[in-house]
Amino acid sequence: MMAWLVAGVNLTLLAASGLGAPAPVTVGTWEIVLAAGLGFSVLLLGIGIVVGRARVVSREQLVALLLLPAFGVPVIVSIVMAGLRGVPTDLAARSAIPYLAFLPVALLGLLVGPERRLIVVTAPLLIAGLGQSFYLIALFLLRVPNPTDLRTVWLARITLLDPRTTLPLLLAAALLPMAAVAAARGAFRRLLWIVPIGLAGVAALSTQTRSQLVAVVAGVTAFLALHAVWRAARRGERWYRGLLRGAVAGVVGLIAVIAILYAIPHTRALLQALFVRSATSVDTGRVANEWVPALDAVVGGGLPDLLAGMGSGQSFITAGGEEQTYVHNLVLYGLVYFGAPGLCLMLLGYVLLVAGLWRRGYGTGDQRYFALAALVIALFVYAEFFAVHKLFSYNLMLMLAAQALVQPPGPAVRSG
Repeated sequence: MMAWLVAGVNLTLLAASGLGAPAPVTVGTWEIVLAAGLGFSVLLLGIGIVVGRARVVSREQLVALLLLPAFGVPVIVSIVMAGLRGVPTDLAARSAIPYLAFLPVALLGLLVGPERRLIVVTAPLLIAGLGQSFYLIALFLLRVPNPTDLRTVWLARITLLDPRTTLPLLLAAALLPMAAVAAARGAFRRLLWIVPIGLAGVAALSTQTRSQLVAVVAGVTAFLALHAVWRAARRGERWYRGLLRGAVAGVVGLIAVIAILYAIPHTRALLQALFVRSATSVDTGRVANEWVPALDAVVGGGLPDLLAGMGSGQSFITAGGEEQTYVHNLVLYGLVYFGAPGLCLMLLGYVLLVAGLWRRGYGTGDQRYFALAALVIALFVYAEFFAVHKLFSYNLMLMLAAQALVQPPGPAVRSG
């Protein structure tokens, strides 16, 4: 019963993060639902602690719990720096909330019982990812006047219609089914699980957001590599042989995917528009306009800024003369607002999360751990080119991956 409650909370939070404002800007219905879901998460944890349900039964869970200070301490230090710098409380809170609010979600993994139940994490993620994928495809088909014409598609980007089009939820639909494809027996079952992957890929292509597509490719590559190395070990082969086999499979698959997309008029127009956009604008001007000024701001602040960051909500001036409180690059954002030690701690959190998921998958043979590790890698890559790291959905997905690692490593129950 408790496991299904956790699954319901996970799905509710994902739905609210996808339907509400992507970041803390306004307070509406879905923001209230999100806050209520987080409050209920804390309540469940409290009840679990009181009744003895929330227990650590393995040393691996203790390592997973180190993720919370790795991700949380840099943000807390940033809030302290904001207070010392006199940054208005509302600005500091708006910048910090997405990074701190979802930390308790990871602890819900302690409540699922003595056996791992990955379905309480993977099913809500997959449902949310498919929901966004269907929405993006429908938005493209219904709002673009002529979806098979290159010029029309290039001018009528759906990202201009709704800021939620760039949410990272679809990454789950693109990557999690790969575990089922790898584990399925029979061509028909594999084809069934390839369908959501294809839908998510087309949805990402419909946004013409190159960083989103790069994230999908990075995630697929990561899964193929992890699975290939694990499979080679099972067969008693050298790991690099498995990696080479996975690379060949990835290249062949990519060529096949591009060929299929090019054969369909709608996706062919999207591919052509993407190539045109890439040829005319490589970095969208962010390096000179944003990244360099952000780096200059933290270096110009001297040793205090380099050690503890500028402070949550503190703005810097872009080359275009605009005040900005975020950076379209997670690593640079970490350096600017968390300081060098905080950045290292945050990166350690990502490393521990991916390594923990890999180790758990390697030991249990459960491909879903590899898919979740690939999802974390895809999120990280996406955040290096787009400011998704400041969104509710991004940080929630990250903590859901951590929730899977916080679960006990024991044998899986039949449902998950």
